[in-house]
Amino acid sequence: MTLTITIVCLVFVLATVAMRVFGGRPGSVTLLEYQRAVLYRKGVPVREVGSGRHLVFTGVEKLMIVDTRPIQVSYEDQAVSLRDGTSALYGVSGAARIQDARKAIYSAGNYNHVPAYVLLCCARIVMNGCNASELKAREAVVARIVERAKPRLAAAGFELLSFKLTQFAVNQRAFE
Repeated sequence: MTLTITIVCLVFVLATVAMRVFGGRPGSVTLLEYQRAVLYRKGVPVREVGSGRHLVFTGVEKLMIVDTRPIQVSYEDQAVSLRDGTSALYGVSGAARIQDARKAIYSAGNYNHVPAYVLLCCARIVMNGCNASELKAREAVVARIVERAKPRLAAAGFELLSFKLTQFAVNQRAFE
């Protein structure tokens, strides 16, 4: 009788210790084929996980999930002032995909906004440095924007899939 009570108490103590160490009851999360996640344990990133079913202990572990499908970017009717005092009206369209889930999570509060921000900033910076005659070589301008955007996106964990200027017009000098 006392041996049974001792074993029950020992099992109870081990279960209590296990709950304290692992933080709670286990739950499972299923990631689809286009999802990746970073597993955090007690606030520290432990590893990246891919698609499939994963066991996560509530209260101690958390999965930060990212979608690796291409993120589409499209902005029209953007204006930029040029180096010679004229202005240009332009639109951009592009796509980017996550290559490194951990970098993408750390890059911004909402990783879906990163490609749009990078492409708009790079387009504006390149066109700000040009005058109206330089913008006539549209492919050269696109190449300079892509050359500037690719390393910035790579640093944030993304890969640039496509980029093009969809709308492009140079206006006359506003102030003379």
